Amino acid sequence: MLNLHFWLIPALLFVLPQLTTADEAACNYLERHEIERRLSTKTPYRAIANYNETPPYYDGCHPTRIWAIIRHGTRNPSKSVILQAKERLSEIQTQILAQSESNLCDDELKRLRRWSWSHIEPDDEKLLVAEGEDELIELAERFQLRFPKLLPDLYDPEWFYMKYTATQRTLKSAQSFATGLFGRHRIHAINYPQPLHRDPVLRFYKLCSRWKTDVDKNPETMFYARSFNAEPAMQSAVAHVRAVTKIMDLTPQDVQLMYTVCAFETAWQRRLPPSVWCRFFDVASLSALEFAEDLEYYWNDGYGYELTHRIACPAIADMFAAIDTLKPRANATFYFTHSGTLLKMLAHLGVAKDEHPLTHKDFETKRLWRTSEIDAFATNLAFVRYDCIEREPQILAMHQERVIRLPGCPQDEDLCPLSRLRANYVDSVERCDFEALCQAAN
Repeated sequence: MLNLHFWLIPALLFVLPQLTTADEAACNYLERHEIERRLSTKTPYRAIANYNETPPYYDGCHPTRIWAIIRHGTRNPSKSVILQAKERLSEIQTQILAQSESNLCDDELKRLRRWSWSHIEPDDEKLLVAEGEDELIELAERFQLRFPKLLPDLYDPEWFYMKYTATQRTLKSAQSFATGLFGRHRIHAINYPQPLHRDPVLRFYKLCSRWKTDVDKNPETMFYARSFNAEPAMQSAVAHVRAVTKIMDLTPQDVQLMYTVCAFETAWQRRLPPSVWCRFFDVASLSALEFAEDLEYYWNDGYGYELTHRIACPAIADMFAAIDTLKPRANATFYFTHSGTLLKMLAHLGVAKDEHPLTHKDFETKRLWRTSEIDAFATNLAFVRYDCIEREPQILAMHQERVIRLPGCPQDEDLCPLSRLRANYVDSVERCDFEALCQAAN
């Protein structure tokens, strides 16, 4: 009796018999975008970038200042993922290759045989990779094309202020962004302030002991992400990967590891096919694993706890100091930081906010909080000040290089009056008692 294998082709559903030999097995041709746009915070920026470089023009107004905060580009995984890939994933690889009959086609088997992480060591954890450099170079080039007068190609320390955290990945991201603006031969002239591991603006949460205890280290924070493991969508995803690998005792943790390696390897290489480990997923299983990560980040770094996004007020206050003072520190401020900073800021601003808190029961519902779209590698948030002839200064807010209309601002036009924006976030500027917020309860 034949096993049935389902292939979904637009507008037609074909049911084909599953072939039993490696020579005959069909390759799994998921479209690149079907994979790349479901990789949560490991999504490569190229999958979501805005390639429209047209300058945003508003009659009677011209851009005079910009403040932007940018996540580092594509990087290596953490030490624990590197070790798991070298050990557990290598075991899974061996098990699949030892099977006399496989669900993989010849090309996939060849790629799986060649797969190895011998090139990456635990000490290489979280280092920016070549793709990450390219993401930041290209991002800078597009920003410069949109705002040519605001972002001249000659570096002037009075005009540009650029800062990164005390990590290799943000340093290299800053240097790559500068390369995009000024050219590689000029980047050594740039003045950077001393980088900090616990920067009060770029990584404010590292200074918040209450957030660490009440949210980050609190087991309850992961309640909904853990609960999703028992939901049909996640159980189906695990069952799918077991069926394709023919390894029936794969654990949910094994499947998560395969997804993580699929994500990193796909992000690293824009010119090669997606990772061979993506072969074991279909769109439904990728979507389930993506949602599990969305839940994790929603509760740890987003809207789940009010404290989490309230503590972003120092960064919001810094933005207003840069765009709403008579003598700003610089006309163009660029910060290079991390996922945790961007997500908390987005939640503080009310971006990608769903009507109800996200839980394990929401997989089938349409949601705004999708980390693949809002927190890919090189995610960026920018505020551009426009000075106008016949009206007060206006602010253009941009996320992922696209105009966004913030809550409390006009929803029928792009620009928001600076006074209105400041009024919307007055607590962030005038009542940002970070120390009181972050004092751990006794």
